[in-house]
Amino acid sequence: AGDAGTATAGDAGTATAGVSGTATAGDDGTATAGVSGTATAGERGTIIIAWWDYDLGRRRWVVGEVGIDGIVADTPYRVVDGALVEVES
Repeated sequence: AGDAGTATAGDAGTATAGVSGTATAGDDGTATAGVSGTATAGERGTIIIAWWDYDLGRRRWVVGEVGIDGIVADTPYRVVDGALVEVES
């Protein structure tokens, strides 16, 4: 999906959304979102979100794996100060 778009993929699928987009993937899937985006993945899934590092003047990426370091399945995340944080409903 393009900027501000929504991409959804099933189990073992890949969902990719652009800037301010929303990506959701099922179990064993990968959800990737651009700067200011959100991503959600199912069991054993991977979350990848871009963010803008103003100190370095470049785009950077944060990767989270469901079940590791507190990343929870079926929970939306965004990046704040270079770290994944759960999106509050």
